Order: sequence, then C-alpha cells, then structure tokens
Amino acid sequence: MSRHLSPEQISCWMMGERTAQDEEHVRDCSTCGAEVNRVETALRLFQRSAKDWSQEHSPEFRNVWSTEGVRRGVRTLALRWALAGLTLLVLAGIPIQTIRERGQREARANQIDTALLEQVDAEVSRAVPAPMEPLARLITWGSTETTTDKPQTSK
Repeated sequence: MSRHLSPEQISCWMMGERTAQDEEHVRDCSTCGAEVNRVETALRLFQRSAKDWSQEHSPEFRNVWSTEGVRRGVRTLALRWALAGLTLLVLAGIPIQTIRERGQREARANQIDTALLEQVDAEVSRAVPAPMEPLARLITWGSTETTTDKPQTSK
C-alpha cells in the first residue's frame, strides 16, 4: 500500500474491521503504526477515566464494574436476547399461521363450490325440471301407440 491509512480506515481498525493489507501496512509504516497506537492509547485513557469518574461520583455505578455487576449485566443481556428471540419467533409464526388458515378457508370454499357445481350440473342435465317430474311420469315417452276414435280397417 503506497498511501497512509485514512481516518475512516483507522476507525475501522479500531472497531476490529481490518484487512490483511491494513495489518501489513500498519506493521511496515511507522507513521500509521504510531497513529493507530495514539488512537488506541487515547481510547484506553478515556475508558479508564470514565470508569474512575463513575466509581467516584455515582454509587450505583460502582457495582457495574464489579464482577457481580458484570454477571448481572450479562444475565440481563442474555434475558433481553432471549426475549428478543422469542418475540421474533412469535412474529414469524403469525404470518405462517395466517397463511395456513387462508389455505384451509380456500380448500373449504373449493369443496363448497365443487358441490354446488355438481348440484347445478345434475339439475341442468335433467330432462324435466324437478317440479314437473310427477307430470312426466304420467306421460309415456317414446310410445308409438296412439288411441283414436276411428275404427281400423283392413285391406
């Protein structure tokens, strides 16, 4: 790398986002190595002074830096993550259940539609409408005999 690290690259370095090229450059370049050390030292001093200040000025923060406070913080953090995970599962389950119910409703509607279409098909395919069936039974369809009042003559 021919140029020095930019302030953004140094910020990324401090957050742990380093490329192999950046690491090699910091090792080889005394200017960038000194800048990274300066920023790291400043952050360590700031962390130390914030910790000291909180312990001196606020009794409720004293326990935060103790091992008991850290354990309590970790436990609280774990509970928050568990609650967040549970919430995510519930929120993910709602659309799945809604989709499943919608599919069941559509299946029931399809069954009802199929039954109705079969009923309509049966009604349409009848030779005589249902109210006229008793009348149709009285008449003989397809009979060739007819009764007339004329006498039949033979030839």
